[in-house]
Amino acid sequence: MNPDLGLIYQQQSLIDDQPVEFLQIRFSEIDFVSHELCTTLFEVPWGEDAKLHALSLDFGQDILLELLARLEPEAQQAFLTQVNGQLPPFHVSLPEPVLVERVWCALGEEQEVEGESFIPFVIQSLDDQRSM
Repeated sequence: MNPDLGLIYQQQSLIDDQPVEFLQIRFSEIDFVSHELCTTLFEVPWGEDAKLHALSLDFGQDILLELLARLEPEAQQAFLTQVNGQLPPFHVSLPEPVLVERVWCALGEEQEVEGESFIPFVIQSLDDQRSM
C-alpha cells in the first residue's frame, strides 16, 4: 500500500491554520461510511520524486449534493437509483466522473482500518469558494 498523505502532512507538520488545496480531483467512486459521512480514495503523486501516496477525502452530505449537482439529470437519477434503500456502509460508482478544479480540505483525525493507520483530509469546499 502507498504511504498515506495525511500521515505525511501530520508527521512533517505541513498543516497550519490554512486549508490544504488539491487540484483537479476526479470523483468517480464514493463509499458511504454512514448516512452523514462519505469518503473516497485516490493515489496521487507527491514530493520531489512524485511517488504515489494514498489520499483519503472525507465529506458530508453538503459536498455530496454539490458533486451530484454537476451530473446530468439522467446521471443524477441513476446515482439515486443505486443508493436508494441501501444501508451504510456501501460503495457506489458515479455514473460519470465529476472533475473538480479545486478541493479545499482540513486534516482530519487519525483512523485505523484493518490494521492500517491513515488520516483523511476533510473537504471544506469545492472550486474557488473558500467557505471556511
